[in-house]
Amino acid sequence: MKKKTLKALLLTASILLTQGNILSQTNSEPNRYDIIISEIMAKPTPVIGLPAVEYLELHNRLPHPVNLHNWRLKLGNTVKTLPDILLDSCGYAVLIAQKNQGIFTPFCDNIFTLSSLAITDGGQQLTLYNQHEEVIHYVSYSKSWHTEPIKQEGGWSLEMIDENWPCAGNENWNSSTSPQGGTPGAPNSIRNTLYFNSTPLITGVTLPDSTTLRVHFSRTVSADVTENDGKFRTEPLLDISSIREVPPKFSSIDIQFETAVQPNTDYTLLLSGTLTDCGGNTYRIDDRIPFGRDRTPTAFDLVINEILTNPLGDDNADYLEIYNRSNHIIDLKEVKVGYGGDTLPQKAVTAASQGHQILPKTYVALCKRKSITTEQYFCKDERTLVECDSLPDFAISKGTIHLTDRSLQCIDRFSYTEEMHYSKLLTTKGVSLERLYADMPTQDENNWRSAAESAGFGTPGYENSQSGNNPGINEFEITPEVFSPDNDGFEDYTELLCSFTEEENRVSIIIYNNHGQPVKHLANNVLCGMTARFRWDGDDDRGQSAPAGMYVVQIESWNLRTEKTIRKRKVVSIYRL
Repeated sequence: MKKKTLKALLLTASILLTQGNILSQTNSEPNRYDIIISEIMAKPTPVIGLPAVEYLELHNRLPHPVNLHNWRLKLGNTVKTLPDILLDSCGYAVLIAQKNQGIFTPFCDNIFTLSSLAITDGGQQLTLYNQHEEVIHYVSYSKSWHTEPIKQEGGWSLEMIDENWPCAGNENWNSSTSPQGGTPGAPNSIRNTLYFNSTPLITGVTLPDSTTLRVHFSRTVSADVTENDGKFRTEPLLDISSIREVPPKFSSIDIQFETAVQPNTDYTLLLSGTLTDCGGNTYRIDDRIPFGRDRTPTAFDLVINEILTNPLGDDNADYLEIYNRSNHIIDLKEVKVGYGGDTLPQKAVTAASQGHQILPKTYVALCKRKSITTEQYFCKDERTLVECDSLPDFAISKGTIHLTDRSLQCIDRFSYTEEMHYSKLLTTKGVSLERLYADMPTQDENNWRSAAESAGFGTPGYENSQSGNNPGINEFEITPEVFSPDNDGFEDYTELLCSFTEEENRVSIIIYNNHGQPVKHLANNVLCGMTARFRWDGDDDRGQSAPAGMYVVQIESWNLRTEKTIRKRKVVSIYRL
């Protein structure tokens, strides 16, 4: 055989072998996160550099081509079948609406068109499915992922920072820094290496039905969590029949029991073993969390316990703390948070759409962004912070917050004003308003106080810095009798506690200085029940700080028949540094 013929045969065989290898690699099945949504242009106007075109960017993380034949993309509730896309090794594909192909082509290679593409400006769930209807990637973005408010107004894309953490949420996304406003079809402008060293924790549980416990993790965990190898067990014992992942986010699992979870029984889920996150890191976990059958909340089972309406630096720092004063478990997926309106809220959202059990006599703080809340305030337990992206924007000066059940029946309601804060504060920015007593009426303005400076001006998810200890009430009692109104969280005010023998009474209270001059008219003909509580912050009738010294408190009370008038005098002292 001639040398030229042999050389041609060898070359042909080499080409066929290479094509076969490429075809074999292309036809291999990508696993979860091999193909990712890496860039989102939801609001392209005002134009920065790119045309006013919405787009999504897909990125192939594999070192070989991938065919996306019959793959689908779900945007909110709309499902789109992708065109035949051959994604190059480590390559990109940019999806746009067909009508925009002409104007976008000069700015980007690897464009693929859909009949239409409508991406929600404020935020949306995006899910990429393969031809077998398996979830390959999921992103639930929000415009708040743009950390710079000016970029939230439009013209800038959201880019993934580190493709090795495709399951991470807002912490792995931010605005493009490209002068064009985005990098469609090219490596992201903000790409960097991130490190998530915190251990994935169980953040909460809920019961979708009597035999299923849904467990929520702080981060997405790998599929090996479903291996029933003894890492999960319960006390009292419930036999586990299966463990399944919950798509599309995969940060939750469903533990199926052989028998039902019994009412009025306290259970504990114990986790002991190893977990792997989507970044491939393995952690040793020893965790435990109580759970049980929940009940539908009724009026005053839950109370509004703390609110932050004037956040420091970032509007997403707002939070609302709820306290479960009942004796039973309540799932926050059965609770709505409303804002505005009087009897009914103007707007209401589910407190925890994925569910979160709040145990009796415990606290939960609903946060817009947990990461911001934990940066600005001390948080004792991450489990007590529940992220609620749709939490209403609370007005600073005044507003009304509602807690209702699903049918909008009132559980608790609070109309607040900025004047309820400590009057000597230079600013209320970053200062929460705390409830003093869970059992006293929500709307009693004497039941609210600014969070103490010593507590960082906020206590999300745990006992308030200004909570009352509810001492026993005599006919007329002052506690404490010496106080220091400096908002340091220790004896910042004094309370006048009254008890009566009849249901309806009128009360007037005047505070005199040691010269017998009236300083503060604390109550004037106030209608009270059998018990009443009044608070003095150490100010006078002009709102100025009363000087340190001794004061006399005089109380007059009478019933409806004016048959009896009670006058009492006690001494109270103000101590100031």
